[in-house]
Amino acid sequence: MIRKMNKILIAIGSNHEAERRMNEVRVLLQDSFGDVVFSPSMQTKDINMEGPDYINMVAVFHTSLSYQQVNSLLKKLQSMCGNSEEARSRHEVAMDLDILAFNDRLYHLNDWQRPYIKQLVNTILTNSDNS
Repeated sequence: MIRKMNKILIAIGSNHEAERRMNEVRVLLQDSFGDVVFSPSMQTKDINMEGPDYINMVAVFHTSLSYQQVNSLLKKLQSMCGNSEEARSRHEVAMDLDILAFNDRLYHLNDWQRPYIKQLVNTILTNSDNS
């Protein structure tokens, strides 16, 4: 039986040891999903202006896993990168991985309104459509 390949678009962000965490998560995502296309990274201010600047990027990949399986795996990868509720209470986000789109269904609709998300998504969808 051939399993359907789902197209996943995720947002990636870190404001604590961000450069190192971004390199770490690239490897973890590729190990988990195979061929992952990453956008360039972009530095942004904390939207609540309570913590340090973030480094953000988006990634797109295909998988036969369900939404729930992907979401669960992303939460595990966040923890592997050092994310914790305690650190988040200090406005330290080691890693944040959110599903923006699963096939044609959009998630985190408020994120889609952020200019940096629009820019990163536009960059990656243009690049991934050409590859």
